[in-house]
Amino acid sequence: MTARQRRLRVATAPADASVLADRLETLDEPVLEHEEDEPHRDIILQSCDELLRVSAGLDALLTLLELQAGESFDSNGLHALLLPLKLQMDEAVDRVQSLY
Repeated sequence: MTARQRRLRVATAPADASVLADRLETLDEPVLEHEEDEPHRDIILQSCDELLRVSAGLDALLTLLELQAGESFDSNGLHALLLPLKLQMDEAVDRVQSLY
């Protein structure tokens, strides 16, 4: 348990709850200190890059499925399954990247 978690642990009595509420109002430190934040930020950005590579791979696969659409009905089904997943992944990566 970190020091921050100890300070913010759940109050057991109503009097403790008011003390906790006062602490929350005056709390001005960031969730993660700057030194602690950098490794997490790097990991998040690296993960976003990897997900963008996966997205590019899915995009290439979807293009191949579109080219084979006339030859096989199965490729249409695969395209219909993969496209929403790719779009959902792209939206999630965009949301995370917008935070940084």
